[in-house]
Amino acid sequence: MLAEAPERVKAAAIPTGSRWWYGGRIVKKVMLFTMEGIADGEAALAFFQSRGAAVEVRDVGRDPAASQDAFRLTGRLAVPTVLINEHVFLGFGAHRDEIETLMRE
Repeated sequence: MLAEAPERVKAAAIPTGSRWWYGGRIVKKVMLFTMEGIADGEAALAFFQSRGAAVEVRDVGRDPAASQDAFRLTGRLAVPTVLINEHVFLGFGAHRDEIETLMRE
């Protein structure tokens, strides 16, 4: 499921645009809500790291604030939840093609 992030999340989740300069190049910023032992979350993290993305991992199993933020973002708690720019994905594998396209932009 792809959804637009609410305005309050757009302002708070990733505040300085969709890309960072790192090591002399521009990299995408991604926020990943997941928890230990979730294969789809581990696959998502490996995917983003292999593409040089700056990934902020929020562990909803250990961090109550991360759980609240993920719930505010989507209206439910689903892991993994991926936030790229203002696009929110519930799950990774089912949205891999869409995510790949966003990573290329």
